[in-house]
Amino acid sequence: MPNVLTRGTRRIGDFIDGDANTPEVKVTLERSDRGIGINISWSSPDSPYAGWFLGSRRLEIGAGGQPKTITPLPKRVIFHDSHGPVLLIRCWTQGFHANALGPGSGNLWAHAAVLGVGELKEFDRPHGLQTEISGLREWLGITSWAEEDRWLEGRTEYTLKSKAQPSIVIGAHSGVALEFRPGWGLKPAGADDERVLMDLLRCTTVSSTPLDWEDHLQVHRAIRDLLVVSRWWDESVVEVRAHRDDDPLTTMDGATHGDQWREVVVVNDERKPPPKGYRQHLITYSELGVTGLQSWLKLRDEFARAFDPVISSIDLRNTTAHTRLAHTGPGLEALGYLLLVRDGISEKKAAQSSLRERLERILMDLGTCLPFDGPTWVDRTVAVYNGIKHANRQAPDYVDVANTWRESVLAVRAWIAIELGVPAADVESRLGDDPQSAPLVRRSS
Repeated sequence: MPNVLTRGTRRIGDFIDGDANTPEVKVTLERSDRGIGINISWSSPDSPYAGWFLGSRRLEIGAGGQPKTITPLPKRVIFHDSHGPVLLIRCWTQGFHANALGPGSGNLWAHAAVLGVGELKEFDRPHGLQTEISGLREWLGITSWAEEDRWLEGRTEYTLKSKAQPSIVIGAHSGVALEFRPGWGLKPAGADDERVLMDLLRCTTVSSTPLDWEDHLQVHRAIRDLLVVSRWWDESVVEVRAHRDDDPLTTMDGATHGDQWREVVVVNDERKPPPKGYRQHLITYSELGVTGLQSWLKLRDEFARAFDPVISSIDLRNTTAHTRLAHTGPGLEALGYLLLVRDGISEKKAAQSSLRERLERILMDLGTCLPFDGPTWVDRTVAVYNGIKHANRQAPDYVDVANTWRESVLAVRAWIAIELGVPAADVESRLGDDPQSAPLVRRSS
């Protein structure tokens, strides 16, 4: 078995935490639906490992009648077996079982596993991170395969060739250099006579100094958010590789040969499936280009308080329309407020503006591109949103709430498209075919 960590994998090997005072121990590394974790055992509460789990529950007294020092839980640990090393990063403990003054075992969990790393390097602060963002390759219109078929001597000859594609360099943002790296892959399928060809696109951030994992991910998620805004489809961001400058590609003679990107396994690696059938983008890469993407990243930072509640509402599954609108409403209020401030109004005066004034300010930038009447949307949103917030007002009808949430999200999406330079006529035309433009209607009894 190669050094892999697919779901359902269970491996037994050595445990390394970098502390010479901790004893050697065999542990079990497992990846399951619960996450990526190590089960570690101890024979008595005196064990340093027990202290990671028992904490203040330990009743130990050291020399001189003083409590023993509990060894702190390391942020990084290594698992090693015959298949190779696995570095577990951003670790925490949760769940244990122990007898009083006797043996026990506990679970040490990790946010991510870095395959092939046998030293306690700070991969929780990498210099580089690569992710796969669903829908990004198709949106960019890039493929690393060339297809050709021709009729030859009574038969059809089909040719599929890999081809090199240049990276799309976006530039510096938030302390990292951002680019999109196309590529291709080949892996075996379930049967021995099957192979899977992969058309890959890696979103890559690289920094001159190591950054926290989340600092890298913020930029990747910003790209994902643009795709969500564009066609209102839930997209995924999955970390797949990481790099550190102190972990170069090294041959057996000790010579280094440039950067080495390590395979990464994260707890949530679910890839969102593409929509069934054709679903048009409101914002196209051909319109934005590199300059437009740079503008989006700046806009995303400037209007984070407005965009976050709206974009994240797509992920509120199995909930009511009231919850979605209550979640999205603060984003609408923030967008209107930020626009008033950008117009030159003082923060104090903008903060005192009513919900109606904020919505009307948003509408000023949209003109007539919305697939519904703008002033009517303002009236209904004010009435419905305030009806949800204030118990002394009449509770709004469920269908009205659902339509208000739908139209409000659509208004924010349209505003972003206009702000990024998409012509208003194109926004109006595309929204006419957007599934979110279809109103919900009451079912006749």
